[in-house]
Amino acid sequence: MNVELAPPRARRTQAQRREESERRLLEAAAEIIAAEGYLACTLERVGTAAGFSRGLASRKYGSKDGLIEAVIWHVSAHVHEQIDIAIADKADPLDQLLALFDRFVELVVSDPAVRAYFVLFSAMIANRLETRSVFDEVQVRFGQRLHELIAAAQAAGSIPARVPAQHAAFMVGCLLAGISVETVIEFARDADPAQLRADLVAMLRGALLG
Repeated sequence: MNVELAPPRARRTQAQRREESERRLLEAAAEIIAAEGYLACTLERVGTAAGFSRGLASRKYGSKDGLIEAVIWHVSAHVHEQIDIAIADKADPLDQLLALFDRFVELVVSDPAVRAYFVLFSAMIANRLETRSVFDEVQVRFGQRLHELIAAAQAAGSIPARVPAQHAAFMVGCLLAGISVETVIEFARDADPAQLRADLVAMLRGALLG
């Protein structure tokens, strides 16, 4: 009887193993932060929760601030990647902006990593954490993306140009930040997530079109 043997699995490279361990550590940190807050996220606990030694997170990031900075950048990259997917089939800049808005709210409601970001954001404001400069960079990058989409929509005639694009981007960013903080502290826990997103997008469309 001929028995077909499965081909041997290719061994992962050192870079792949390093990338996998970092992903698991950052996801574990985000889950702890989203569920229990900033103070609960210790280096030792993150290493254990990720399935590694208690000291791995410390060796990788050096300090809790180093870990938190890595979480912030990880979430930022994840959000931009999800936005890229959400707007990929949209040609009109206004439709892209509304799809960005909808996907962002969806992530805040359903994704522990994004909720963790806003738990940290709230802690940064309340406690003046050392990661303030990292948040500034992330927020500026996201604000620039909003500004570019709104400016493109105004140039295409999809959005009236009566409000400067920079000001409109600031207001949309503030709306998203407010929604995110409210969601993190569960003030909107009784709302239907899908209907909430639909209503928010409808409100934003109405505000932009006047």
